[in-house]
Amino acid sequence: FLLGLILVAIVAGLYLNITARAATFGRQIQVMQSEIKTNERLSADFESELARLTSADVIANRAKDLGFVPTSLGGFEYVKVPGYEGRETAEMAPPPGPIQASEARLPEEFTESLIDWFRQITLRPVTLITNEASK
Repeated sequence: FLLGLILVAIVAGLYLNITARAATFGRQIQVMQSEIKTNERLSADFESELARLTSADVIANRAKDLGFVPTSLGGFEYVKVPGYEGRETAEMAPPPGPIQASEARLPEEFTESLIDWFRQITLRPVTLITNEASK
């Protein structure tokens, strides 16, 4: 009877231990999910604030506060900087014309058949023996 009682106590203790650990991990998962939601909200808030700060109206007001004024058609002047040759023109695609396909060639090692390779391997020791014997 005592042995059965001890066995039931051990099983109950294991059950309580496993249940408590599962509850602890479940709570940790809930906390992490809550943190993820909070971080997603903060990210969305920052994106909204960035969009507001970079809007055309806000930038125009900031420029006006800094003393900038809108320019008129003749109200600007180009300045030539000595030594500056401008940007290089980027060639994005080859010039138009007929496309010449290049011939794809495989190295000789890749065109050898399995039978040729097997012949070469099996005949090699014979030639080595005959070469050594002739010396």
